This record gives sequence, structure tokens and C-alpha cells, in this order.
Amino acid sequence: MCQAEHEDAAACPQDGCAAVCGNGVKEGSEACDDGNQDDTDACLGTCQAASCGDGLVRAGVEDCDDANSENTDDCLNTCKAASCGDGFVRAGVEQCDDG
Repeated sequence: MCQAEHEDAAACPQDGCAAVCGNGVKEGSEACDDGNQDDTDACLGTCQAASCGDGLVRAGVEDCDDANSENTDDCLNTCKAASCGDGFVRAGVEQCDDG
């Protein structure tokens, strides 16, 4: 079997070549491939698109990402840091939050 990094990337998917995540070329089932292993940008090192809830903080876009849907902890499910006035009562921190 061929390696995508050793032949013309445009021909590779058509001839059955396995996609190689991290070579900077979007191939096969990869959502993206930016050629790096940086998990704080738009494309994860796994060649999947970064998104809120993936457990990785995207620099300049997310305040936090705790990979859960809870809104009563330090990180909202929108990947914004919980704060007074956000409409959610933080467990053990706030008694109320009118938003």
C-alpha cells in the first residue's frame, strides 16, 4: 500500500492510498489537515475540526472547554467562563444569578 506523503496527494485518494494526518493535505475522511499537532488552532492534531465541547481550548475563540454540557461549573457549555450575570447559578459559588 502506498503512503500519501510519498506520492501526488491529488491522485492518492483515487488510487486507494491511505490518508496521512499531519501532512498538510486534506485527504480521505479528514475534516482538515493543517500539517501540525497544535490542538489550540482550528484543526486538531487528529485532523478533526476543533469545536466547543471537544475538551481542548481553542486559542482566541474559547475561554475554556471542559467537554461537558453542565452550566453550573466553571465553564459553560458555550465554552465561555462562568461569571456572575450569565444566567446560571454556579454550584458552591453563587446563590442566585438573574442573568
